[in-house]
Amino acid sequence: MTGNPDMIVLGGGPAGAVSAWLAARDGLRVLLIDPEKPSGRIEGLSPRLHHWLRATVIGDGGTTIGPFPRRVDWANQPQSVNTEHAVNRDRFDAHLRDAARDAGAQVMTGAARLSDRQVTLQDGQSLTALWIIDARGRQARRAERTPLPFSTVSICGWYRQDRPGPPGFDITALPQGWLWRAALPDGRTWAQLTTDARSPDPMEDRLSQALTRAGTTGFTLQTPLLARASAPLLPAPIHDLTCLPVGDTLAAMDPLSGHGLFWAVSSALSAAAARRTLTARPGSDALCRRYLQERARDTYLRNARIGRDFLRLETRFADQPFWTARAGFPDDLPAHTPVDQPEIRPGMALRDGLIAEMDLLYTPQETEGVGWFGQIPAAAFWRAICAGQPRNQLIADHGPHSAALYDRLAPYATGPTSTRRTPGSISA
Repeated sequence: MTGNPDMIVLGGGPAGAVSAWLAARDGLRVLLIDPEKPSGRIEGLSPRLHHWLRATVIGDGGTTIGPFPRRVDWANQPQSVNTEHAVNRDRFDAHLRDAARDAGAQVMTGAARLSDRQVTLQDGQSLTALWIIDARGRQARRAERTPLPFSTVSICGWYRQDRPGPPGFDITALPQGWLWRAALPDGRTWAQLTTDARSPDPMEDRLSQALTRAGTTGFTLQTPLLARASAPLLPAPIHDLTCLPVGDTLAAMDPLSGHGLFWAVSSALSAAAARRTLTARPGSDALCRRYLQERARDTYLRNARIGRDFLRLETRFADQPFWTARAGFPDDLPAHTPVDQPEIRPGMALRDGLIAEMDLLYTPQETEGVGWFGQIPAAAFWRAICAGQPRNQLIADHGPHSAALYDRLAPYATGPTSTRRTPGSISA
């Protein structure tokens, strides 16, 4: 690549690689810089993100296996709920960088610093670009002092058992934190102990004690182990819309939320929407800034509150320091504001790939509001139901897939409480 690129992306994890892929597909000249340091980590991949990867040309590159059942031993009630895929992060990240390269991005191996929109490479060379994406993860905000009343570390590593169990995931609550294990078909198991950062005990002892407490027998740790900071990181303010943080650089989730990879990709998509909107509609700075900040804040708080509520379910260890320090974070507000009846409120959503102010529909199932059901405008569809438009007409207008949507929403408009909501009085 000769001359300065249109976009520089710092960090080639999921948030950075997807950002580079999206920009390259939009025709930008993209430079992606990543140190490509192997970690050996295994993570869980939700069915929702797995479906998104498969539905787009980016795919998963064969880096995921499963799905496997996820067993939960929490609040003294062992249960098996949901499934997830296991993903090798080194292979997964490399696949996403290859996808960005295939889309036209240049990928450079190495580290880089960012200061006042100036990117400095290891050899001292300085670069600048119209757009900069900072996806270096938590390390990009290492200098910040966390205002949280606790500090968290995840101690991770492989182990083998004399008699390995079936493939799957286990989440176990312990006095000193919680343990996540991913047992693979080859007999190896990846363990991640999330616990207080401060302790005089060696990592090997802490993880071994946790495994023993969780009932693991006949195991041998495969050292060296990995330790990484995993406390929540509050959303960073958006100052420069042409130099955006994404993924863990923007806001870092507690691992308990289980939304790390989904958050990385989601924030990359949001940043791309802002870039496209700013390009197509000069003067939309305020709208884009509000969209990014509200999405980061609302997503972060929602996941943090879900994690808080899950922590509070575990009463066996409520008096232990790990649990008491986190029981009130981030606040005492509900994770989801209940919605009894569908209602319309003004908000922001994507229209034709660009950020737009529009009416959102809130329902008992979509408590965070939704602008579209696929290609169906949610608020307009609900207004049509309330206005008495026949089912067959709505299906003719929106296609056969709208039948199930009509059947779900129509009872709210015809039931005894339907007079509480009138489309005209609630719209923006």
